Amino acid sequence: MLLYKPPGMRFNLQMKSKSKIVNAYLFSISLFLLPSLVNATDIGFFVLNSKAPVRDQPIAFSHKLHVSQNGVACQYCHLYARRSYSSGVPPVSTCVGCHGSNQMKLVQPHSPEVNKMRDYWEKGEPIPWAKVHDIPDYVRFPHKRHINADSNRLIESAGTGCDMEENPRSLECRLMQFKMGGDMRCESCHGNVSQMEVVKVVDKSFGGMGWCMQCHLQVEGAVERKRTGDTLAAWFNAKQLDQARESKMHMVNAKGFHNPNMNDCYTCHY
Repeated sequence: MLLYKPPGMRFNLQMKSKSKIVNAYLFSISLFLLPSLVNATDIGFFVLNSKAPVRDQPIAFSHKLHVSQNGVACQYCHLYARRSYSSGVPPVSTCVGCHGSNQMKLVQPHSPEVNKMRDYWEKGEPIPWAKVHDIPDYVRFPHKRHINADSNRLIESAGTGCDMEENPRSLECRLMQFKMGGDMRCESCHGNVSQMEVVKVVDKSFGGMGWCMQCHLQVEGAVERKRTGDTLAAWFNAKQLDQARESKMHMVNAKGFHNPNMNDCYTCHY
């Protein structure tokens, strides 16, 4: 252990200590100024979608051709969307069901891109698709909850004032699509995939907390619950919550079951 520190060493240690203080000071100032300079949802976009939204795929698969021209429904290929957390990537057997194998070529028998799919089938390998719509691992997004959600839980005004020509990705239009259900419900988050040759992320803040909360706050009772105050205090005083208050906050649905709170952290982070 060094008991005596030469003057030069003491000076260097003092300078390092001052440098750390200055860096901490500048960092605190940046945290204070950042929200006023950059929108929070934009920060979320740059973090969540730092990877290129448009990615090279092993096969040039056109959603426009399959969905718009041939009328293939979203859940014909993404068959787990209504059953599981993930929408699912279609197995090669789904593709072979229409296009056939190398031994029995059906639809597009001479297409180089379709033949790539047939080669994967012959080798018994899955197609290594590159993921486009991605969210962090600490966020739980169950597709089945959104696909099977009862649109009647949304407030009456949700989706009104939508102008698909002027601003198709506005909150109003996304809510309108969600209420319509079917493939339109998929488009409410993923955009007009039916017109895409190559799938890409259309909303700059896709997957950001603010982006998700925009819709969650349109659920009946969400705003009222948000204004109820301390969650823990409400829990300990649950017996004092009368039926009128529960009705106002839409805590219980028509079947007598408790409605999940769309503002609670554990709704998405658990």
